[in-house]
Amino acid sequence: MKKTIKIIIITLLSLIALITITLTVLFTFFRDDNTSADESKSVPLTPVTEEPQFVSLTPVSEEFDSIALTTNMNMPDSIRRNLEDYDYLVSLVEMNYAPFSAIMEKGYEQEYRAMRKQLRQQVINEEIGIEKAASDYVFWFYSRFDKHIGIYTETFGKTANTLFPKDIEIVDYAPKAVSCKVDSCTWLIRVPSCDLSFTERTNDAFQQFVESGCENLIIDIRGNGGGVNVIWNNYYAALYDHPSKPNITWLRNTPENLEAWERYVDPNHPKKEWIQNFLNRCKSSKKEFVKVGVWTGDCGLQTTAHINRAAVLIDWNTASAAESLVTFVKECSDRAKVYGICNTTGCELTGECVFGALPNSKIELLYATTIGSMFYEHDFSNSPGIAPDIIIPLPYATTLTDNIDEWVLWVAEDLKR
Repeated sequence: MKKTIKIIIITLLSLIALITITLTVLFTFFRDDNTSADESKSVPLTPVTEEPQFVSLTPVSEEFDSIALTTNMNMPDSIRRNLEDYDYLVSLVEMNYAPFSAIMEKGYEQEYRAMRKQLRQQVINEEIGIEKAASDYVFWFYSRFDKHIGIYTETFGKTANTLFPKDIEIVDYAPKAVSCKVDSCTWLIRVPSCDLSFTERTNDAFQQFVESGCENLIIDIRGNGGGVNVIWNNYYAALYDHPSKPNITWLRNTPENLEAWERYVDPNHPKKEWIQNFLNRCKSSKKEFVKVGVWTGDCGLQTTAHINRAAVLIDWNTASAAESLVTFVKECSDRAKVYGICNTTGCELTGECVFGALPNSKIELLYATTIGSMFYEHDFSNSPGIAPDIIIPLPYATTLTDNIDEWVLWVAEDLKR
């Protein structure tokens, strides 16, 4: 019996959480920045070469009208606890979430203030509880700007589901690793995850393609929720045709974020010393944003003849480190195109996620601590995520596991044209 696929956002957030402090420095072609954190100037909306500007808003508890003041003494404990959690959430996001200032600079401050105030009023009036208030507050960011923010509540999960395709009839949606020949000139590599544990098999799959004699390659990353960028190094080298524009990644330099980085860094991390030196530099800096590193736009590779034409298959569940490959193809490759029927998830412009918890309800928040300069250039009037170059004129596959499905067959033919 067919079943309707439901995108459970808690699962998606769990996948996104895999990237907590795997760090952008794992990306081989991402240059470490060793300049002083205090050398850059503060100029808004020009982060490609200069530091982003911090936007400070009046705290919600100070901005709010007299209702909170006049009712505070007689406020029931349940409302007081909810209000404390809500104010804590707002403060945590405004003071630590990396894209917050950029979003305000892009002209959304008035709308944000109204949303922030309305939800607080509803909490005080007992119209909504903290789960609903926190979920709606976070969803405002999640739905429009960045999927690297989320909250672990059932309400948020149900609301987030509304953003994804409806009534997709799929017998089995569980992509598995695949490396096989589609036809005489096309090879398929399906990569269901960018978890570090997939690196060896993903590299092996690429070597199998090289040895196959096939000239066209399909890289299927449907359902890939992310992990680490290092998994794509061989693919970057093979698909590279020309430099892209530079991109700088900035850490929002706050005590909470630095503490979280130190908490999540693996003691066996190959760049542990670099990370610790970077954190020490952040602690000694008074800047709100500190440069993590620079993607110069030129990875120093020579164009390879391994691939004649290539396709990257995406869907609504392609996220984070998987989106890094999509961005690379769009920026640096002429031989590869992105195929699909909808945008990717939309996690490619921020990263290095950490957790926070509300003091009373203990509801957990996931949020990004870094922002790339491309965030400032993105048009958020459209849907988040990366759009395909070529729309596949087919419905979603009825089965997506380790099979060669309808999309793969159609793309294989398109690559021959």
